[in-house]
Amino acid sequence: MDGHIEIRTLTSADIPFGMMLKENAGWNQLPSDWARLIAAEPNGCFIARCDGRDVGTVTTTGYEKRFGWVGMFLVRPEMRRRGVGTKLLMHGIEYLEKKEISVVRLDATAAGRPLYRKIGFVEEYLLERRQGIGESIGFSPDLQILPDAIDHVCAYDAPVFGADRSRVLNRLAVESAVFPGVAFDSGGEIRGYIMVRRGSNRHYIGPWVADHADVARCLWRWALSRIPGEPFFVDVCLANPDVETIVPKNLFPVQRQIFRMVRGENRYTGCPQRVFGIAGTELG
Repeated sequence: MDGHIEIRTLTSADIPFGMMLKENAGWNQLPSDWARLIAAEPNGCFIARCDGRDVGTVTTTGYEKRFGWVGMFLVRPEMRRRGVGTKLLMHGIEYLEKKEISVVRLDATAAGRPLYRKIGFVEEYLLERRQGIGESIGFSPDLQILPDAIDHVCAYDAPVFGADRSRVLNRLAVESAVFPGVAFDSGGEIRGYIMVRRGSNRHYIGPWVADHADVARCLWRWALSRIPGEPFFVDVCLANPDVETIVPKNLFPVQRQIFRMVRGENRYTGCPQRVFGIAGTELG
């Protein structure tokens, strides 16, 4: 390509540029989503500069030493297919490897998948972004759903996700735009949780994790009741065989498919069969 590409650390001062890129792409993130990523990995978010102007971004999030996540991979439309994206992506991967995180995961669009395959990523399973409208509906009285029990959530989530992500979940829970619901059985044991947060285009439902479909359905109805009449997205996990019974395509149309991919020895797969909705393509 023409011009020299430089990579530097992305800071809070760069959030307006990031928002401009994500608006061009039609994504749903708010400034708080960028701020959360920077807070989680202040030295692991990057911006590319070429010929005196900023042209792209990528973020990374390390989850213990088990695996790292790459997200917010955005390039100015006129700068695509000129090497910017590949350089940003490899810089993010190298950053994680320097932290002794050799396994990298990401969520890819169909358009991005060929690039990721070329540098060693393979598909794990399929996700689908579905959309709908919130509504007030009842849910089972057999479960108690509490609006704030994040300490229970972090311990419950780790074996399902495959690593401890308490710093991300705690940040989500304290942000004013987030409404967490945690389901407990009659014995006081946690059986699942769900979060609802605002987005620039629609509300976003996720993460959403549960022991089984009955709990997940209860949490789903609770979440929809938080946003009656409001539009939302949810990225459902198709590795879970029960998703379709709760979020059917005929009621919640598919906006796009997303491919969860991994690079490196995938030893910490978690339990995707208990994941009904992910936390977001930038978070996992």
